Amino acid sequence: MLTHGVRPRQLKWFHAGPMLFGDWGTSRLYVLGLAFYYAGHASFWFMAAMSVLLVGVGWAYQVICRLYPDGGGVYSSARDRSHTLAVIGALLLCADYIVTASLSALDAFHYVHLPNPELWAIGSILLIGFLNYFGPTKAGTGAMIVAVLTAALSLIIAFFASDDLGSATITPVQTGGLATWAQFTKLILAISGVEAIANMTGIMVEPVEKTVKKSIWPVLAEIVILNMVLTVAMLAMPESRIGSGGPGIATGVETTEKMRDTMVRILASHYVGEAFAAVAAVVFALLLLSAVNTAITGLVSIQYMMAADKELPTGLTGLNRWGMPVLPLWVGTIAPALVVWFVPNVGSLADLYAIGVVGAVALNLGACSTNMKLSMRGYERALMLILAVLMLVVWLTIAWEKPHALGFALTILGLGLAGRWTARHREEIRAWAEVKVPGLVEATDAASERIAVTAAALAGRAQVVTEGPIQTRILVSTRGNPRLMKFAIEEAKAHHGELLVLFVRHIAVAAFAPIKLMELAEDREAVAMFAEFRAAAEAANVPAYFLYSPAFDVADAILETAATHAVDTLLLGTTRRGVLWRAMKGDVIQQVATNLPDRITLLVHG
Repeated sequence: MLTHGVRPRQLKWFHAGPMLFGDWGTSRLYVLGLAFYYAGHASFWFMAAMSVLLVGVGWAYQVICRLYPDGGGVYSSARDRSHTLAVIGALLLCADYIVTASLSALDAFHYVHLPNPELWAIGSILLIGFLNYFGPTKAGTGAMIVAVLTAALSLIIAFFASDDLGSATITPVQTGGLATWAQFTKLILAISGVEAIANMTGIMVEPVEKTVKKSIWPVLAEIVILNMVLTVAMLAMPESRIGSGGPGIATGVETTEKMRDTMVRILASHYVGEAFAAVAAVVFALLLLSAVNTAITGLVSIQYMMAADKELPTGLTGLNRWGMPVLPLWVGTIAPALVVWFVPNVGSLADLYAIGVVGAVALNLGACSTNMKLSMRGYERALMLILAVLMLVVWLTIAWEKPHALGFALTILGLGLAGRWTARHREEIRAWAEVKVPGLVEATDAASERIAVTAAALAGRAQVVTEGPIQTRILVSTRGNPRLMKFAIEEAKAHHGELLVLFVRHIAVAAFAPIKLMELAEDREAVAMFAEFRAAAEAANVPAYFLYSPAFDVADAILETAATHAVDTLLLGTTRRGVLWRAMKGDVIQQVATNLPDRITLLVHG
């Protein structure tokens, strides 16, 4: 049996950079408005402090990516110290993703000025979840285009505002020490998305350290420089347009909530024109909806990863025919929709947002800086530890200042840890179920044992007596197409060949860390298909071997199997999906045909 699941390293820096911006840079669309809402004309100093913190965190995550080239998110780094810490970090990241999806969807429809934006937001979240049920869309290219357009539009706004930057009204911070610190923690949202780059390292082209540097620093420079320029541009607008700022204060034309929720559109309208602002708002909304998709897939991936590690109930690893974990997708879609339903306010969602991402980043930095097994320079360890302590203080401040945010984070942690307890005590739960429902556990065990025995029996080839030497080797990749199975057996018999039957179990999630993949004995569909194929091959006196491959990329799995086993012919079945489906999900046959070695003949059975 073949088990294979290494993700191909195809992500280059000019792909990873825009993807990082699509997650990290999205915060500009609400952080500028929040800064003015909370700090008024003193917001320049808070944004400057935030920029310094952004540079520090960006540098720290570059180091983390070097240390964890196969996935350096909080789950990976904390797992090296404690499995419990890893689970807590992952659950805090779940809280961050839930609010990311909620806040991004809601703000997207504020930007395009649609009525009842909360209803549109809920509808968009549910639609994105529904589309992901059929496997992830090929949204990467589109997201990169939208990210680049957003950066370009921000640059245009900054260019048109350049003449007015000198007239900006920047006032000193009016509050005292602790009050100023509390105000600063309200804007910590700008660091959200930094975990994204660490979670990409497992699919980055090598050397990973070089790819990461080229991905992080251009994006970080754009975010820091343009955020500061746009902040000054914001403070250069007349009070007759924007007001004096501060919580609940709006003496200008724009309402307080409109100013807070759509500040970048207001900047575009004031400096460039309303027509430009309307077009830009659509692009901004698309970027925010792209962030919703990223957050939902991230939620699915974290749940699947922890379930695969037996840190959550294994039922969360159940895949549909498109390779999508069904239960994690339900959770990842319904949870953000419910949050929007109960908290349909950008400012309130921002309060919930920070506690998750700050906790995850603090835990990641702390786990790395205190792990003496990691090869780090002395100054790297010291600076990372300082940043970890700073982020911990920020987290404690948010927890103290916003008890509802703490309650939200504790709710996510409580539900996740309860799931972990269930996974850890499944034997006791089974024993309890056996007492309460006699025969249930025995029946389940008997069915599982039959599957395991059948899987073990498939380890060899079909029992046949061949006449003469094998002349050709045919690989057929199928999920049980009966016409393709019949054609493959006829081809092997006609050419006196042997069959290699490949079942690819697609896992349509992004693995943030190396995980244990599904085995054949756990895959009832594959076992049943192999058993049927074996019976047909034996009846036709055709030798057949059976290969099982859980994989993140179907085309790559087929290509690797064909090359590894030196086949002469590769046999695939045509898809019945339409043009739209292939555009959204990709065409496996086209990918295989493009990369298949010339010596292997490709046959496509219609």
